[in-house]
Amino acid sequence: MTHPTPAPAPGPSRRAVVSALGALPLAGAVGPALTAAPARAAEAALPLPVAHWAFDEGAGTTAADSSGRGRALTLAEGARWGAAKSGAAALDLSAGGSASAAGAVVDTSGSFSVAAWVRLTAVAGYQTFVSVDGLAVSGFYLQLRDDTGVFAFTRLPLDATSANGGAAVAGAACAPVTGAWYHLLGVDDAAAGVLRLYVNGVLEGEVPYSGGWRATGATAVGRGLFGGAHVDQTHGLIDDVQVFDTALTAADAAALAGVPAGSTEPLLTVDTTRPGPRLSAELGGIFFEDINHSGEGGLYAELVNNRSFMAAATPLHWSATGGAVLAVDPGQPLNHALTQSLRVTAKAAGDGVANEGFWGIPVRPSTAYRAGLYAKSADSTGTLTVALTGSDGTVHASGTAGPLTGSWRKYTLTLRTAPGAPTTADARLTLTASTPGTLWLSQVSLFPPTYKGRANGLRVDLMEKLAALQPKFLRFPGGNYLEGNVVADRFDWKKTIGPVEQRPGHRNSAWGYWSTDGLGLPEYLQMTEDLGCLPLLCVYAGYSLQGAHVTGDALKPFVQDALDQIEYITGPATSPWGARRAADGHPKPFPLKYVEIGNEDGFDRSGSYEERYAAFHDAIKARFPALRLIATTPVSSRPYDLIDEHYYQSPAAFQAGSHKYDQRDRDSPKVFVGEWAAQEGRPTPDLNAALGDASWLAGLIRNSDQVLMESYAPLFSHVRDNTWATNLIAYDALTSYNSPSYYAQQLLLTHRGDVVLPTAVRALPGLNVVTTHDPRTRRVHLAVVNTTGTARRTTVTLRGVARTAPSAVVTVLAGPGTQATNTLTDPLAVAPRTGTVNGVAPTFTATFAPYSVTVLEVRTG
Repeated sequence: MTHPTPAPAPGPSRRAVVSALGALPLAGAVGPALTAAPARAAEAALPLPVAHWAFDEGAGTTAADSSGRGRALTLAEGARWGAAKSGAAALDLSAGGSASAAGAVVDTSGSFSVAAWVRLTAVAGYQTFVSVDGLAVSGFYLQLRDDTGVFAFTRLPLDATSANGGAAVAGAACAPVTGAWYHLLGVDDAAAGVLRLYVNGVLEGEVPYSGGWRATGATAVGRGLFGGAHVDQTHGLIDDVQVFDTALTAADAAALAGVPAGSTEPLLTVDTTRPGPRLSAELGGIFFEDINHSGEGGLYAELVNNRSFMAAATPLHWSATGGAVLAVDPGQPLNHALTQSLRVTAKAAGDGVANEGFWGIPVRPSTAYRAGLYAKSADSTGTLTVALTGSDGTVHASGTAGPLTGSWRKYTLTLRTAPGAPTTADARLTLTASTPGTLWLSQVSLFPPTYKGRANGLRVDLMEKLAALQPKFLRFPGGNYLEGNVVADRFDWKKTIGPVEQRPGHRNSAWGYWSTDGLGLPEYLQMTEDLGCLPLLCVYAGYSLQGAHVTGDALKPFVQDALDQIEYITGPATSPWGARRAADGHPKPFPLKYVEIGNEDGFDRSGSYEERYAAFHDAIKARFPALRLIATTPVSSRPYDLIDEHYYQSPAAFQAGSHKYDQRDRDSPKVFVGEWAAQEGRPTPDLNAALGDASWLAGLIRNSDQVLMESYAPLFSHVRDNTWATNLIAYDALTSYNSPSYYAQQLLLTHRGDVVLPTAVRALPGLNVVTTHDPRTRRVHLAVVNTTGTARRTTVTLRGVARTAPSAVVTVLAGPGTQATNTLTDPLAVAPRTGTVNGVAPTFTATFAPYSVTVLEVRTG
């Protein structure tokens, strides 16, 4: 998105009126269409300013107030004179300094406006151009924000640093560049209860604000106040600052900027004659990390919690039934991997054990469950009854394992529920002895039907939700889960292959529970094949979360582990590790294109990543030269194909940050945004977060020549273990639901073309837009995110299009308010709805609903 320019003359096409809501019965009332203030007559004068500094002196340390109110500014701390936008000179703050006048020049508790011309020499950091001091913070900031990189008119709700989280920010539509003059006008319209920001006469930001308070300190040009200290130094030139004690209009904004009022009216123009970059074929992916019981008790379909008895020295998640006595026994290992078993002393027939599952074990009617266990008895007698049992004692399904012997023996059986069985998670798995005595159990397992019937498989509903996203890749296995808190708790892939009863498991210290590693490397790879996407492998690179890092000769075994892991994935079945993969049931190699070296290694304060990355880079490139390598933080000694950037921000920051990559140096390394999410909503995002996510994703799609890949994080959360607050999909033992952010991403990523089309947006604050084109189907996909509570109505022009189909498919995700969300009990409260709109033409008018994500699919030609 670029700063708007005067619109071209309309083409020869007829004009039609189309509502992007169509006839869809969306929740919430549609807000009023945006209407510009009536244009002033050409001869009408602007309101008189209460302060006006033209900075035309060109010398000395004082800037006169030409309003006649005598509020001269005093230059200080390196402020000097520079080349003007208009008149003889401007205030030059490139080398530091500011200018200030004693006292407030305007009452900030009522309506007021503040205008300035600004020319930046740097675009980093917070920079405040005009402000009035309070005691702790400024009464307002006409500024450049560091968190979003755009111009903004900002107010805090009260005079306190602690109020920063409640800031009202009317932000610009795109990022500024150095060396260009911009006219900024901030308007606090107390009567309407809004803040507005105009850039070059065009309305670019508009947000609700009704907390006006009066700042009584100094008026400052070139700095702000925060925490009682002077902050936010301007880097550049400021000219012609004017302050008004009224809310200026759109016509006033155009007049101050010196542009025709007609050039500032709302407009959305798509240029089909100058196609932009092709969309990256691998842009939309998924990232899986075992967090919030995403794997154990989530995607991994195993229903028994602590099936191997390796999680603790006590029988965690197991309880005795009848008079049985339980103990974890390290003296009766199943094998070299599972070195602990459960000793059960049954005092009478019918005594036994029960497993609580992951907050219950789900029971459904007419369902076959696959049970398995290893068992032996001290006296080689008896059998076990294995059952799905309700908390009231009702047996929903049962089978018999036995006879037991004095040696470990594996037993498998099917537990089938009747057609009349309930649908409930209020159940547990019970194993009861037929005779008194002592017996031992290990690797007690229970699987429901799994996705595509995989024996050690994944939960059906969760995999179906992932498949519906049509992911291009799967990044695995983490994340912090990859690293562990300490080196011993890392994802040690060689211990996650082979039969599940030969996998020892490990402590998921990053997220606080035990992993059986039943969801291991083979399962991740099978998951990519079942989803039809590429694997993106993250390899452990010698750094763990509590700061331990490995360098020098000690790093060599970890480098070799990575080489072996890549061979396991890609090697022929005749290679040593390819043969292990074949033994695990997959003779054919998997396609691997990307390998990420570590995870978030910028947190390694030792600086060792430079050395560690080089070691992995050299070894991998020597052995597998075609692989593309991803660095997790910049390095200088070796090249990388992509840099992984992570962003967890507020919805407002993402809404304003849609532009982030627009001005990126196209010769810099390509980007993988491997983790990102707007942080609002628990356990899943609300609609406000979804609007932030959609705005951000629109920017990534628009810049997919730079951002080749992206994946949201985290993917899953069990509702009973919501350690990380905001996640894409949530579930309990029985059901699951998609968040509003899920639907927003699905909408943008599965309703898109192959080529980005340049799109200019003017005077439509709160809209983030990306347009793509599919030349094969001749469809233009116009995706519009409206982050405001006001319906935005605008002319849409498809420049270069001679004709279109008279109707278009429209899909809208919207809700009654920003806090609207989905839950287990109301999973479709915020979900997309699809319909058809008529009257489409190369130039038409569309209305975009409040708080909405809309995709219009227009067929051309």
